Amino acid sequence: MVTSEGLGWSELKFSGWEGVSPQEAYEPALSDHLIVIHTTPEPVRVFERTDGYSGEGIAIPGQINLFSAGDMSFCRWEGSLSFLRLDLSPGLTDKVAAELELPLSGGSAIDFGRHIRLDDDRVWQVAQWLSEDLKNGGAGGRLYADSLIRMLSVHLLHRYGTASGRKSALPQRMARKQLDGALQFIHAFLEQDISLDDIAAAAHVSSSHLVRLFKEATGLTPHQYVIQQKIRKAQKLLGEGLPVIEVAAVLGFSDQSHLHRHFKRFVGVTPREFVQSIR
Repeated sequence: MVTSEGLGWSELKFSGWEGVSPQEAYEPALSDHLIVIHTTPEPVRVFERTDGYSGEGIAIPGQINLFSAGDMSFCRWEGSLSFLRLDLSPGLTDKVAAELELPLSGGSAIDFGRHIRLDDDRVWQVAQWLSEDLKNGGAGGRLYADSLIRMLSVHLLHRYGTASGRKSALPQRMARKQLDGALQFIHAFLEQDISLDDIAAAAHVSSSHLVRLFKEATGLTPHQYVIQQKIRKAQKLLGEGLPVIEVAAVLGFSDQSHLHRHFKRFVGVTPREFVQSIR
């Protein structure tokens, strides 16, 4: 099992399970919204029961189960089972719904319904990105994980949430003062592991609005912009003669390979090739 514990993903618990032997799993009342993604290479027969559903079927790779916080969940499987499990905080989804001005049904918490062996490419893709980052020890940093978790929450709200529609139109563009606040904060703390909420607070906008408005204003998401600025700073430091390993440490990259990957993506060459080209 791999888990996100210790990575600071406070609003999502992520775990990956490989080859779990046949058994039963029961939770009388889920404390979080639950997403389970089947990853077993071969189809596996499973029996599942939740509020309003009881049945069995064949789970194939990529299929998704989605349950709401408070639901009962029971599952029994007959063969070795591999899966990803995402426990998403109801506090986050309620907060995102409020930020997006999605009306709640009678003021109650968001409910996503109960979905068994669902196909949803967006959920699958976000889970894969989170899984890759988890396997790399959270190398993308808090901002990367925050952005993906927010993206997942917005998608679930619009596609499955009982809340739908908007009370009023969202702002069409980011005010210059707000953008300046975000940019100044990023540059002031570029060498630290800043989060999406940190940048949103500096810009005086909600985290959910920040991603869309920032991209409209700059053409980049906050995470892409931060990486871009780190690489520009890396070019400057390398030009001043600082070793690659020190540049990676100074700019908050988890290791040299993390810097190498992003540097080549933005510059087109590796840090070592860049140094050779300017000498």
